[in-house]
Amino acid sequence: MNSRWKSTIFSIIALFIISLSTYSCKSNKIEVNSKEVKSSISNIKPTIKVFIENSGSMDGYMCPGSQLKDAVYDYVSEVNRSSSSTELYYINSQVIPYKGNLRSYIQDLTPTSFHQAGGNTTSTDLGNIIANVLSSVNDSTVSIFVSDCILDLPSKDAQKFLTNCEIRIKDEIINTQKRIPSLGVEILQLNSDFNGKYFYPNGTIENLENVKRPYYIWIFGDKNILAQLNTDTPLSQLTKHGLTGVVSFTNETAIPFEIKNKSLTSNIIVPVKKNYEVTILADFRATLQPTEQIQNIGNYTFNNQYIRLEGIYPISAKNSSYSHYIKFIIPNGVQIVEDCLTFKAPNLANWVLKSNDETGVDIKKNITKTTGIKYLIQGVADAYNREPIVTKLNFSVKRK
Repeated sequence: MNSRWKSTIFSIIALFIISLSTYSCKSNKIEVNSKEVKSSISNIKPTIKVFIENSGSMDGYMCPGSQLKDAVYDYVSEVNRSSSSTELYYINSQVIPYKGNLRSYIQDLTPTSFHQAGGNTTSTDLGNIIANVLSSVNDSTVSIFVSDCILDLPSKDAQKFLTNCEIRIKDEIINTQKRIPSLGVEILQLNSDFNGKYFYPNGTIENLENVKRPYYIWIFGDKNILAQLNTDTPLSQLTKHGLTGVVSFTNETAIPFEIKNKSLTSNIIVPVKKNYEVTILADFRATLQPTEQIQNIGNYTFNNQYIRLEGIYPISAKNSSYSHYIKFIIPNGVQIVEDCLTFKAPNLANWVLKSNDETGVDIKKNITKTTGIKYLIQGVADAYNREPIVTKLNFSVKRK
């Protein structure tokens, strides 16, 4: 072989090596990108309307040292900071405005003064009460409802009654969604000292002393206003007053997020042990979902089944624009151009099912349960059954 051919062959080999090296370098990194999503959280200072059910079954919570009194007093005084005004009401068969101050509204109550507030306190229709509370909600008004939420079961056809209650609540929520498309609903379960009478469906009464009973705080309003209220006054602050569970409902929400490498320095990602470690910074506040649902890996799916979700973690820094960060891995060899992380609407929380009493009998064996609570909350869930997605995080991947 003459020297000219040798030189040509060496040149071809050199070019091949350089090209291979360049290609390897190019395919060794990825660039991840996403479109900007602006926050929908509102800075409106809403009107707050508070409704406490003052039926006879609530008397036992009016005992000295009641956690219910402390919780309502503390929470309402805090959200009042973020409101344009706060209005106080009692509610049973009618809505009863209260003109005094917040302390006397709840902290100074006794069973006697509670009844003297007015209305029919002997029996209440929770469907009607919730309908009245919902009618007070608008684009700039948040309504808070406090009740033990015990359904007064009839002696016959109790299951039919419970089903009808579920449908009624669903219907009332749907009607409100027509007025307020971004309606958000948060339902909190709390426990409190209880000293008083328990009323059975058959009309008999049992006295309960020094027990703890569940009760509920319902919060209704535009989800973007509720998100700001939750930022200013986190619901977790109620843990010190006996908070045991939260469920939340909204329509699908676009949330701000950005996608970065593991060290959060760039959207260019170099493989570690041949895999790509990716981090999403996201603001979940407008979804209203409690952090245990946000951090539940089972609520998420990628389009590509080979992408691995490692975990979702809260961000504690107060000045952060994001509430959580998400870690996931794109394995070496997985070819994707675009993908989406979908946060599915959670199933009904376990605490709702565990707290439900179907019959309303033998209260001492069901002291931690509430007659029919599952059906009331399921009615809300049914109203959102066409909203199977909480949010979607779309991103693109490009080889460098």
